[in-house]
Amino acid sequence: MHSRSRTKISRTARNDSCRAAVEDRPHAARHCRRPVTPTRSSLVAALLVGLALCGAARIASAATRPGDDPDWPCQQRLVPTLAAGVFWSGPSLEGIGIWRDEPKVAELVRRISPRRVPVDEGETAIFSFADSLPVGDERNRLLTLAFAGLLEETNHDRAELVALIKQFGRRQRELAEAAASMLDELRAIPVDASGEATARREDLEQRLAFATQAFEGAQRTARYVCDAPVLVEARLGRYARALQARLS
Repeated sequence: MHSRSRTKISRTARNDSCRAAVEDRPHAARHCRRPVTPTRSSLVAALLVGLALCGAARIASAATRPGDDPDWPCQQRLVPTLAAGVFWSGPSLEGIGIWRDEPKVAELVRRISPRRVPVDEGETAIFSFADSLPVGDERNRLLTLAFAGLLEETNHDRAELVALIKQFGRRQRELAEAAASMLDELRAIPVDASGEATARREDLEQRLAFATQAFEGAQRTARYVCDAPVLVEARLGRYARALQARLS
């Protein structure tokens, strides 16, 4: 208790002494000011943003090849449409009819094509469908039509995913470009600047910090975003193998 009282009295005396010094000698005020906690230096802020932008550049250089879409952010090459030959080695899809015109085929495709349907459940539905058909050419035709329907629905679903991923990539690219512009502006302000230039530097540092955080936060999700089309393709591959396994 006595120690706290002495500390309080000492602090009060020091404050009174400072006030007296300022009144008698104004120039002494600088000795009585409270220490100011320094903010993060512009060099550190610029370095952080520079590292983020370098990461974006590496991703862009790895994913974008001459002629590729600049908004595509994924490591795997962009393939706009899946081709039947990549998944199907059964009968030709040419001249077999329209899958929607076959009620049972259309029902199967609509039932198992949504991504929310577990693949195992879809495979079971394919086997049940195939086993309900008599062995022969008509069975092969209907199974091939089922693949044609699944391919069409998968390409439609995948096109929507690709559009969303490109929107994500575009936002990342625009954010990186905006941050690079701010970084150039920050570098143009002298380190010993004062007045309005100092205020401008602090504003840029804050905006760059936010831009870096936003870019890096979104970039951490890029892998999961880019995995979505791969999973769709793998799903179609399993369905194709299930259908081909029941060809006669």
